[in-house]
Formats: sequence, structure tokens, C-alpha cells
Amino acid sequence: MKIDNSNYIFKGIILTVCGILFAFFPGVLSWIFYIIGGIIIVGSIFTVLGGLGGGDGAGLLPGGIVGVLIGFFIMYLPKIIAVQISLIAGIVLAIVAITQIVKALSRDLTNGLKLLQLIFGIILLICSIFLIFNPFKGGNIIRIIIGVVMLMFAAFNYYVAYVINQRNSSNAPDVIDTTGYTSPDNNDHKRIE
Repeated sequence: MKIDNSNYIFKGIILTVCGILFAFFPGVLSWIFYIIGGIIIVGSIFTVLGGLGGGDGAGLLPGGIVGVLIGFFIMYLPKIIAVQISLIAGIVLAIVAITQIVKALSRDLTNGLKLLQLIFGIILLICSIFLIFNPFKGGNIIRIIIGVVMLMFAAFNYYVAYVINQRNSSNAPDVIDTTGYTSPDNNDHKRIE
């Protein structure tokens, strides 16, 4: 039975593009947000203009105004992310750290694994506190790290797609269950009782 690997290839391509853009070309990402926000604003302005005509179109006016506001928010989103990326990453790391510490304290693991998970959780918690208070404004470093992590996930998806492709193209015959039958050397193929 062949397994479809196109999903992994698609995810790998998306993660590669996003990782490269996020890590090395942050200006391109800002322009993408500006373009999307601009398209929403233009469409919403047409909706507002249609609502100004009166009649049945008056109900479109509030939706058009909300659309314009959403468009401006999307255009301003890169500035919010750029300023608050350390805080966002710190909060995410704090959640992961607390989860790791709780898992380490609540599970009955062998002493080595329990201690390792507890140390990992404490290190993550320290890193999260550092990022939340951000004394050195490490937003660019975090952006690059996130981009590199995306590229690593992309490489993993490409590897999974490669392994699936290798399994699909192998010349191994299908497995046939012969339990309860005699060997093919015997021509009568009687069932063994």
C-alpha cells in the first residue's frame, strides 16, 4: 500500500519559504501584511461606498467600516509583532517551561529522566523571564531563531517525505499471511490442522 507524501512536501515548502522570509527578510513579511491590509481596506471602502447609496445597501455600512479598521490593524500588525516579539516568545516559553516542570514533578519517571526534565523546565523558565523583561532588546535574535526553527521543521518534513517515497518505491513484495498452510513445495496446498 502506497502512502501519500504530498502533504509533507507541501508543509516543507511552506515552512521553508516562511522560515527564510522570517529569519532573513523581515521587510518582505511587513510588505505582505501591508498588501493584505491594503486589499482589505480597498474592498471595505467599496463596501462603504455601496452602503452610502441608501436603500438596501445601508446595512453594508457598518461592515465596511469594521473592514477598514481590520485592514489598518493588519497593516500595523508587523510593528506590534516587532516590538513585542520578545514578550510573546517569553510567554510561550514560560508556558512550555511550567508544563515541563509540572510533568517532571507529577510523573513517576526514573531519577535521571525526571531530573533532566526538571532541569530543562527550569532553564526554559529562566530564558522566558529573560525574554519577558528583555534587557537587551533581543527581538532580531528571536526572529532569526524562529526562522531557523521553521527551516528545521521544513527539513524534517522533507525527510519524512523522502522516507515515505523510499518505502513506496521499494521492490519489496506485498506480505502474504501463510499461517496454517503448508510450504509452496507441496503441490496440494492443504491446510495444516
